[in-house]
Amino acid sequence: MNLRKLRDEILLEGGVSYNITTGQINPESGYMVSIRGYEQSFCVDEFADKDIQLYTLKHAEMLSNASKYIGGWLDIDDRKIILDVSVHIEDLKYAYYVGIINNQKCIYDCSNKRNLYLPSPQTSGTETQQKAYAKMKAEQYAYLLETTGVE
Repeated sequence: MNLRKLRDEILLEGGVSYNITTGQINPESGYMVSIRGYEQSFCVDEFADKDIQLYTLKHAEMLSNASKYIGGWLDIDDRKIILDVSVHIEDLKYAYYVGIINNQKCIYDCSNKRNLYLPSPQTSGTETQQKAYAKMKAEQYAYLLETTGVE
């Protein structure tokens, strides 16, 4: 995949996940979860191949890990392109947990091609309490989705 194809996937399809180490594009199962601190936004009208190139160079060490993907998606409401580093997770509960811990708004369901929205993480208490809260919420959200199909 080249940078133009990556940019086109974001603009035409609304998003893309690309593993620069393995070459895998848009996994068909599991969930994509962004890692906190790697998000960068760009104005849609000014977004260019060089933005992807510079982002990839900036995060080359992280993206060289075979479990990490460069993700890009279109935020239509704000007219922004968001690039991030994400991880592919097969287990729904764990994907919810990692998303909550990383303070993400949503995770991406690869099979159903939809966003699954997350609760805000607990910000008070000890780290152990925050992780316990995230685990409880992840289990609750996964159970609701698996039993009702509704998030």
